[in-house]
Amino acid sequence: MTSPFQDDNAPKSPTYGKVYPQEGPAGDASPRRWPALVARLRRRLGFSQSALADHLGVSQAAVSRWENALDVPSARMRRVMRDMLHTADEARIDRVLRARLRYAPSPMSMVGPGARFLDFSASFAAETGTEPAFLRGRTVYGQFSETVDATTELWERSGIFGGEVALTLTVLALGNREGEAIYLQNFDTPHMLDGDRIVSVCEPRRISRSMFDLHMAQYGGPVFYLSYDEIAD
Repeated sequence: MTSPFQDDNAPKSPTYGKVYPQEGPAGDASPRRWPALVARLRRRLGFSQSALADHLGVSQAAVSRWENALDVPSARMRRVMRDMLHTADEARIDRVLRARLRYAPSPMSMVGPGARFLDFSASFAAETGTEPAFLRGRTVYGQFSETVDATTELWERSGIFGGEVALTLTVLALGNREGEAIYLQNFDTPHMLDGDRIVSVCEPRRISRSMFDLHMAQYGGPVFYLSYDEIAD
């Protein structure tokens, strides 16, 4: 069994060089898993084998052995590279989501925990009658009305940022500058950036009062949600 304190630069016994420990049900140390993960990490970071080796404090030969399934990293190196990959993936997903908002032809917003507005598509303002430049970085609470605050609290309590909810469908009633009511239906999907951070991509559309009332009657309130377990089938 490979020691968690092994020297990744040390030559491996030809007899035991391909006997790998299994860590948990996913087989974290599987020789079939790590070559692809190491190569993926290098691509994410734009590193050569030598650059990754320098970053990790191992030899280029060690990285080459990992990618060619001749050896696996030590437990310590696996933890370090998993953390590096999570960080790289988080930045990539964040860029993808922001690009989606930037180029989306339909109105969208990205909202974080605490119902804080993070970013918007270009058409969000016209659809919702709001001012994204003012709202960016601010929380929903206190910006519109007590009814909107109460609905937003219900929305957060659904678990949208807890990792168990797959989607929510919410209706809101806002007032524009002329004092007219604007009815919105928001379709929200959570996106996990890493193990701790979840953001929601919100797709609002303007609806009629009759559709607002139909939603309230059909779902018994302004917020409807489905968990991942409920859509598993």
